[in-house]
Amino acid sequence: MIEAKGHAATLTEARLLAMYELMVTGRLLETRLHTMYRGGRLPGAVYPGVGQEAAQVGFVSALEPGDIFGPTHRDILGQLTKGVTLAEVMLNFYGKASGPSKGRDGNSHFNVLDKGTLMVVSPLPDAYPVAMGAALAFQQRGEKRVALANCGEGATATGTWHEAVNMAAVLDLPIVFTVQNNQYAYSTPNDREFNLAYAGHRADGYGIPGVVVDGNDILECYSAAREAVERARRGDGPTLIEAVTFRHFGHAGHDPADYVKPDERDAWLAKDPLPRFEEYLTHRGLLDEEKRDATHHRIEGDIRAQIEWAQAQADPLPGDIHLDLFAPSAPPGPGPGEGVGEPVTLLSAITMALDEEMSRDERIFIMGEDVGDFGGAFKVTEGLFNKYGPQRVIDTPIAESALIGGAVGAALMGQIPIVELQYTDFIYPGLDQLFTEAAKYLWKAGKSVPIVVRGPSGAGLRAGPFHSMSPEGMLAHHPGIKVVVPSTPTAAKGLLVAAIRDPNPVVFLEHKKLYRSIKEPLPPGSYELPLGRARLVHAGDDVTVVTWGAMVHTSIAAAKLLAADGISVEIVDLQTIVPLDWDAVFASVHKTSRLVVVQEDVPFASVASEIAARVAAEAFWDLDGPIMRVTPPHTHIPFATVLEDAFIPQVDDVVAAVNTLAAL
Repeated sequence: MIEAKGHAATLTEARLLAMYELMVTGRLLETRLHTMYRGGRLPGAVYPGVGQEAAQVGFVSALEPGDIFGPTHRDILGQLTKGVTLAEVMLNFYGKASGPSKGRDGNSHFNVLDKGTLMVVSPLPDAYPVAMGAALAFQQRGEKRVALANCGEGATATGTWHEAVNMAAVLDLPIVFTVQNNQYAYSTPNDREFNLAYAGHRADGYGIPGVVVDGNDILECYSAAREAVERARRGDGPTLIEAVTFRHFGHAGHDPADYVKPDERDAWLAKDPLPRFEEYLTHRGLLDEEKRDATHHRIEGDIRAQIEWAQAQADPLPGDIHLDLFAPSAPPGPGPGEGVGEPVTLLSAITMALDEEMSRDERIFIMGEDVGDFGGAFKVTEGLFNKYGPQRVIDTPIAESALIGGAVGAALMGQIPIVELQYTDFIYPGLDQLFTEAAKYLWKAGKSVPIVVRGPSGAGLRAGPFHSMSPEGMLAHHPGIKVVVPSTPTAAKGLLVAAIRDPNPVVFLEHKKLYRSIKEPLPPGSYELPLGRARLVHAGDDVTVVTWGAMVHTSIAAAKLLAADGISVEIVDLQTIVPLDWDAVFASVHKTSRLVVVQEDVPFASVASEIAARVAAEAFWDLDGPIMRVTPPHTHIPFATVLEDAFIPQVDDVVAAVNTLAAL
């Protein structure tokens, strides 16, 4: 029989019975959902946590109301333990308009942030870095709050898992990492997942405590988690807890789990956590057969009633499909005046914007690799560490997934994070967190994520194929991300201020060739340039050139040459790719009847492709010739000077395209 030791010995009788009712609710609910799915009476998918009730209830019961829980797809019971209701669960399973994800996701892929649960997504363990970011926010504000993030043992093999645990350990954050080892990652057994006796032994590699508990003993799970939560709340850093348990059903409803040997299944079923807890409660005099049956009957009735009620609720409206990609932005602050004083580089303008905004709002902080005392790879953050300290200019490990996911978590807790990438080429490991978490939180969970991810992009410095990309097309392809590409110091400062103040995820691309090569006097004081508004660089009558970033300056040089031949070029600098100022594009095309799009990104499925397609579709009768695109070849960015120059669109390429159109 299980025993109440440690913190579990302090549980009141009422608390013990409440934990028992949660376990029964999880068992009955998920068994019914599994049966309904197998019978074709439930849409979507089910990922039953039957057999893992002790770990889910034990771990989450150790949290306080203000703490945060980062669940996975198998943690419905953990969410119920944190205060989510049966009604909310069933509304999500049936994709109803009033459900937690408003019908935009189904089954167990939901959260209720107001009750302390983070969004559930398919990639695992994505909640780990987000919960880590929440813990970072708690630490920054001196709040005695704790995050707890859970996953299965299979997810401990991922880079995301490592990055989150390592960063939390390095920063000494108030977080507890739990692993429910249910013996199989889908069908892959433990001995094919890691070369350790237990995943919990990995804690030694991070310099944090690691605990392995009987995952079928709710009291042991609670006691270990409570100790780790109190340790984190005291400021003593993270703990890793592994609960060794067993999944009674397959990975999902369609999985018969025939890879589990019968004798193995029988051995684990003999350690079923629910009867073990019932035996303990009976020994304590808190439960008998009559009370057990009554509890099961009452909860079965509640589940049946909630299922029937949820089925009758309203479906989402098809017309709402376009809603909630972006939270509304506040009206922009004062615009810029005329530039005064000494010319300033684009790099210095960015540093000034960071400094002014951090002085204005203490919630703003910067984190990234080498951003602290070193001042960043390109020295953009130089001086900010000394001024604002290590809690607001945070040097981190090399960990783009943890950086962006951590920013999401901190933003959800009310902070305003700015992530610096050494190069935007290195964004790829963080795209899961950017696209899966940051971009979808408002759309799916109704919570905006005000983060800025910024860093150097673009070619021209002979940096080769791994330090020279222009990723705006890739970023613009994914809904829910704003993409900004300034071309001047004035624009860089004003647009970065707007990006920091925007309530949505923004990627701010700083062309590194422009960092120190472009200078101009800045307008005095603080100012803001609204996102989504293009800049008319040069008025003209014959041909429109739409461009952005470094290609603005290439286009200006081309326009000067063309003017000598009597061709008047109008240059539109988009400044923001998302949202794109279509009004400015269409107005210019209506005026000139000819369009050239110039970009540094490769041509296939690009921003230039989208502009050309939409103008052709919506302004066809304004055009007096084909739409021309000036882009690099569809290849990687080479290193050798002659090759990189052949890759990057040159002044002569723009001149040739404009001349072709002007001659029509």
